[in-house]
Amino acid sequence: MKKQSFLTGSLLLTGSALLAKLFGAAFKIPLTALLGGTGMGYFSCAYGLFLPLYAVLVTGLSTAVARPVADFAGRGNMASARRVLTTARRLAWGMGLTGMLAASFLAAPFLRLTSGSMQAFPAVIAIAPSVLLCCLTAVERGYYEGLCSMTPTAVSQALEAFTKLVCGLVFCRMFMVSPPAWLLPFGTEGAGACGAVLGVMLSTLAGYLCLLLCRRAPVTGTNEPIPSSRHILRMLLSVLIPAALGALVTNLTSLIDLMTMLRQFSALLSEDADAFYQGAALDSRIPREDAAAFVYGSFMGLSVTVFNLVPSLTNMLAKGVLPCTAQAWSIGDRKAAAGYARQVLLLTGLAAIPAGCGLLVLAEGVLRFLYAGQEAEIMAATAGLQWLMPGLVFLCMTFPVFSLLQAMGRADLPVKVMLPGLLVKLIGNLLLIPVMYTAGAALATSLCYGVILMLSLVCLRKVSGEVLHIGKPVAVMTWGGILCAAAAWCGYDRATAFLPQRAALLLAVLVGALVYLIVIWGIRSDLFTAAVPQVRSVSPPCAGKDTGNALHP
Repeated sequence: MKKQSFLTGSLLLTGSALLAKLFGAAFKIPLTALLGGTGMGYFSCAYGLFLPLYAVLVTGLSTAVARPVADFAGRGNMASARRVLTTARRLAWGMGLTGMLAASFLAAPFLRLTSGSMQAFPAVIAIAPSVLLCCLTAVERGYYEGLCSMTPTAVSQALEAFTKLVCGLVFCRMFMVSPPAWLLPFGTEGAGACGAVLGVMLSTLAGYLCLLLCRRAPVTGTNEPIPSSRHILRMLLSVLIPAALGALVTNLTSLIDLMTMLRQFSALLSEDADAFYQGAALDSRIPREDAAAFVYGSFMGLSVTVFNLVPSLTNMLAKGVLPCTAQAWSIGDRKAAAGYARQVLLLTGLAAIPAGCGLLVLAEGVLRFLYAGQEAEIMAATAGLQWLMPGLVFLCMTFPVFSLLQAMGRADLPVKVMLPGLLVKLIGNLLLIPVMYTAGAALATSLCYGVILMLSLVCLRKVSGEVLHIGKPVAVMTWGGILCAAAAWCGYDRATAFLPQRAALLLAVLVGALVYLIVIWGIRSDLFTAAVPQVRSVSPPCAGKDTGNALHP
């Protein structure tokens, strides 16, 4: 198997991730049109149970496999590398079957605890096999990444996203038009959500089968002894457990929303239905029995979907510089590591700050651009999207800080700083949702990410021992973002008088971007140029080696 350089592998993974995001947007937008707010609420309930299980069982599994495989393959001991693969497969089957059964048996009590409605039950059951398939897929990807071959991972990611797009929409439409007899008691939206989730499950199967068809490296050996399966299992768990804990904490934000929003919405409806409809900007034609699920589904399906687009893209900007940070740190060059950290933070802020400011003032226009014709869902989602925008900037800046801490050998710190943020999120939801409805949940999310970013920057300063000097450039970018938003808002307000809505929005975005570029261009370039000392040449790291896990998507 041909070994790829870091640059080639990174470009492959980045391109694959971008393609997967495009397919994901092409799936989510028409899916929301098909299911509506209520159906998206059921779809989100299924993911609400799946994501914590995925975090515990799947996240970190690729890394856990890649590291020992890379170590053995680097010494030419492919027999031991294959032993890692065999042991990891057994572990994945055990964890995956356990997770699949847990999802199946917990479906009913989970729905009674969160929403009190069983309409999402088929969707939750349909997603259960994905837990097993994702575990098996993670092992295969980790093996190839350990061999510095990113092509199988990139191809399987793209195929998985494409299959989800096609099968998810086809089965959703099919089940809504002509649902099977066993789905009739769950209504049209429940049946459609089940069909969409079934497409998601089939996409994970397609990704797994794609990896099985890839060509294996020949089994060769050296004079080194082959470690026992028990020893390899301990190696895998030593990486898997910390990664699982960190991912679980990260996914608890969406779980907190699921656990608190639906119940609080139901309670508010019982107290004063008219006040709820007015406070949640809910169309009066939505039936009362669907109101809570509709508002929750609109928030998750529209507001959160748009919110997640920007961080997923800015996160890719950090991939190229993070291995350099790990290299500089490994040779003890703290100034160089701090220079790379400053560079990636400014690069991320340069994109995230104007995006957040622009979406704040153009929230309704963006939702109308993406979800044309879904007036009720847009009304219910607009305020939530606006209050998520500060959190968008905080989250975009947090991703590279976490990766930098990992590259500096402090993977424990992201987990520790997330715990206070989650406490803020929980308290914020309980206090703000009764007053602000979905906007309260969005504000609690922004406060959560703000606390996490502040604490993570303090930790980065202490670990690196260097001052990053990013305050002044960030202030300039913030001022540019404010002017960008003001120009975009004015442009959109004027353009809608003589242009179609979508054309007016594109013109407003162009005007805002030009204003932002002019502001940044007018500032001295040395505000944004990270003084990065030269780092002596070292062999390019490959996935699986201890480089801060920068290559994994």
